[in-house]
Amino acid sequence: MCGALARELARSPDPRATQPGRLLATSTLAASGLAVALALVPALIAAARGIVVTTCDWSFGLLAYAAMPLATAALAGASGHALGVLLGPRRFGPAVAITVLPYLALLVAAGLRFYGAPPVFSYSPIAGYFPGNLYDENVQLTAPLAWARLEQLAWVVALVALLASLLDAATVRVRLRRPALVPAAIAAGALAGALALYYESGALGYRIDPADIEAELAGRLETAHFVIHYAHTKEIDREIALVAEDHELRYAEVVAQIGAAPAGKLTSFYFADRDQKGRWMGARDVEMAKPWRREIYVDHRAFPHSSLRHEIAHAVASEFGDPLFGVAAKRVAGIPMLVNPGLIEGLAVALDWPGGYDRLTPHEAVRAMQAMGMEPTLDDLLSLRFFAVSSARGYTTAGSFLHFLLERYGAPPLRTLYGTGGDFAAAYGKPLPALEGEWKAMLATVAVPPEAIEASRERFRGTSVFSRPCPHAIAAAREQAVAAFVTGDRAGALALMRDVCGQAPEEPRYRLELGDYLVGGTPAERAEATALWQHLVDADADAPDVTSSLRADASEKLARVAAQAGDLPRVTALVAAARLLSTDTNARRQLDAEAYALAYPGPAGPLLRNYFFPAGERSLDPHQWALLATLVEPDLGFAHYLVGLQRLATSDWAGAATELARSLDLGLPGPPFVKNAARRLALAGYRSKSPALVERAATVLAGPDMTAVEDLLADDWRHRLGFDAGTWPDRSTTRAGTDRRGGRSE
Repeated sequence: MCGALARELARSPDPRATQPGRLLATSTLAASGLAVALALVPALIAAARGIVVTTCDWSFGLLAYAAMPLATAALAGASGHALGVLLGPRRFGPAVAITVLPYLALLVAAGLRFYGAPPVFSYSPIAGYFPGNLYDENVQLTAPLAWARLEQLAWVVALVALLASLLDAATVRVRLRRPALVPAAIAAGALAGALALYYESGALGYRIDPADIEAELAGRLETAHFVIHYAHTKEIDREIALVAEDHELRYAEVVAQIGAAPAGKLTSFYFADRDQKGRWMGARDVEMAKPWRREIYVDHRAFPHSSLRHEIAHAVASEFGDPLFGVAAKRVAGIPMLVNPGLIEGLAVALDWPGGYDRLTPHEAVRAMQAMGMEPTLDDLLSLRFFAVSSARGYTTAGSFLHFLLERYGAPPLRTLYGTGGDFAAAYGKPLPALEGEWKAMLATVAVPPEAIEASRERFRGTSVFSRPCPHAIAAAREQAVAAFVTGDRAGALALMRDVCGQAPEEPRYRLELGDYLVGGTPAERAEATALWQHLVDADADAPDVTSSLRADASEKLARVAAQAGDLPRVTALVAAARLLSTDTNARRQLDAEAYALAYPGPAGPLLRNYFFPAGERSLDPHQWALLATLVEPDLGFAHYLVGLQRLATSDWAGAATELARSLDLGLPGPPFVKNAARRLALAGYRSKSPALVERAATVLAGPDMTAVEDLLADDWRHRLGFDAGTWPDRSTTRAGTDRRGGRSE
């Protein structure tokens, strides 16, 4: 279209035209304007639709449309017109190819940059900005997009000005002659600006190379299997040796399970926090890997890192994945094209088993989903429909299935399955339905208590980001509300959260959060908060989105308001009511602890009650209340348990280990506290370099009354001790085919 305008000018030149710069500037602006006008048509249609369909964030939508489709149209119109002027009135043959090739080259360049550099985001002249992953809901348009667009504009201005300097205005043809001074000067200036921006593009954040990230993460540590680039912070510098050991253990665990290791070392980019990771590689709220680059990108978290083994599994799988991207992808005409996200993420979950030690194993979780009618189908998970399933359900189910295959048939066929992108017949000699039947038969042997099923409903009730209303606007508003509240802008935070509740009135968790912002305000706001929470407590039992976990959470919040008013009987009644509801293990243990403190008749009783429910202004912190309780009753194990938890929170590892071990010696008021004391003792013992305490904790966790998760956690700590001592992994002692107390796979 814009080329056609150039051809029309060339066919019908104005013989009176004498100023090529003005002529080309005018026609270029007309071409850009025409392209923008056409790009506005879908925007107007969307705006008309927005009259009858909820539009959550008009300002962001307008900004995004202007910065991306409209800016692309303007640049494309100008550059297309310039190419048309360069080629003259020809319409066919090489002229068409020359017109199309620059845009194909831009697409290829964007793909090569994604392939050859760590960032998952892309700033391109065509797309404008692509964030690179589906799980960062709060997509933000920041300064790098503006810098990228400015560089792109500079290149286009340089091209147009260069052509203008060589243009014969009378014929509208480009001639090889002495360039006109003014357009040539403009071209030179624009070219210099484009080159300067290109040179600084890494620092400006829109064209980041490995060297840019390595410069940002100035720390470097090389181990047997990793090159770790890490951010220099006080905490990371203090713990980098531990971080490196964690990398090596998780690598050894993954390799021992899958029976393959990549050649050479993996690279780990270890960021200070999610914001730094988002700034430099694009995945703000998720950890990521690029298997073909054998790189992982994680932010600093409490030891042991919760996502490290999962991301290492992605990188290790590159050894048997497709030869181009190192992932599970079927080939078309010999080229790996049909990526299988269910296999990619399912394998990482299967090797990072169970993926978290504070919830059900994936096998147990799938059983819970089956009972609730929430289980996704394998057909959906092993196709691109994987992205239409919530991540909690999709990752968990795919991981359960692949872990079953790993346990029953071993690693070699699973590697073949992954490398072929899902050819079950080639890998196992039987089709997917037969293997699915075997998996479901195994799952039928996994017993999950009804209360655990109901407690997991909150985790799995969510939907895919594509199915939720206003995901970007809501994520942005919630983050802005937190920032406003932290800076003292309560009114702004409340306005934002009210808007969130208005945009998604069906989501009860947002009303729960709104109450948190209200409760510290005026009496009227406090009353509104209690009304919101009471409404959740009293919600119809059949309300699908108000789960027992949310009701229990709301009850506990009401209890804290009652405690502030000194109404201890109401506190007791609310906690008792919450304990009747099914909640996850952490929430259940908290409620049990509160109930124990409320009912404890001994001398330490008032101190324990103040630990959980301080009345009025808190004069002492929780650590002090717990410490006083140990002084009043030195033989009360529960008081020592609370002191241990508080010391753990301040990284007093030796002090925490001493108190937690003493709490186990003196006795605790129930199995949940024994489990948690042992879990925390393992961490405190390891951090305080006391292997004997870690082994003691592992012995408790592997006891006959513990669940599959505790048993697996005990194994994990023993692996870590053995790895440190050089005695693990030992394949002769590994236990294949068994998920103890969580159901046998054979």
